[in-house]
Amino acid sequence: MSNFKYAAPTNQADRMTEIGAVPRVSIHDLNPKRFTREFKIPGQPVVITHALESAIPLNISKLVDLVGDIEVPTRIYGKERFSRPKTEWKAYCEMQSMTVAQYCRYIEDGTAKLDHMYLALVEMGHTKLRALVGPCIDLIAQNTGMRQDYPNDINLWVGPGGHLEPLHHDGMDGTLSQFRGAKRVTLFAPKQSSNLYPFPMSYGKMPPTFSQPYIDAPDFEQFPRLKEALEHKIVVILAEGETLFMPVGWWHEIEAIETDYICSINRFWKVDPIWRYAQSPRAALFQAISKYFQLKHKLLA
Repeated sequence: MSNFKYAAPTNQADRMTEIGAVPRVSIHDLNPKRFTREFKIPGQPVVITHALESAIPLNISKLVDLVGDIEVPTRIYGKERFSRPKTEWKAYCEMQSMTVAQYCRYIEDGTAKLDHMYLALVEMGHTKLRALVGPCIDLIAQNTGMRQDYPNDINLWVGPGGHLEPLHHDGMDGTLSQFRGAKRVTLFAPKQSSNLYPFPMSYGKMPPTFSQPYIDAPDFEQFPRLKEALEHKIVVILAEGETLFMPVGWWHEIEAIETDYICSINRFWKVDPIWRYAQSPRAALFQAISKYFQLKHKLLA
């Protein structure tokens, strides 16, 4: 049994300091030509402001009114989430089905924080919440020229203050929109992938799109190349009402800054032109594998 003990940094002032140069641009100053030239083609993250104003803040009682009766899978990480190295985790998480209203009660009584419960990647379909936030996401699509990756639409993420989603990357362009509270997002460019020690395909217990070390408690003896990656990290404090564009393959760790409750919406977008996958070959590989298994499941269903 390892004697490892992860201790999250306690200096809140440092946690609220941005690192690196991620520009902020108003949605009203964007058009598809500019977005493509300055951000999409170069693979440059950007914070988009003023796109969500018609739907923020989204307090917890309003969320329950909009989607409370829907039963959804909820991630349960457990009390011992950070008591051991990630390499000793038996699985990424367990899943438990509950209504959104029930989960929100767990947030209010502290159970969600204690047990590291997270309502994550929940498709909003034709809910009242989709009708409320949809125009904001549609405005982002209109002014950036990004195209929806059908059949995926928008996903709900709800959690207690302090929740941490470990470092990983996705196989599509993504946007993360803050409808309640703020998040600290740590970013690494795809070229840092080998320095972040992804889990190997053969490991099995954790997806190969996740990084093994803790970036806030680095073990340079076990992961010596992590020092190089940390020299290039970018930190964005994503405030309520802001949207972060993360190009395909960018590594990101997301921490809910300490408040009572956090609510975000994300959407994955088509990677176009398709040659942009050359900027992140690792993401391209695992996206292709994912699409293969999705197609296989569909054909066998």
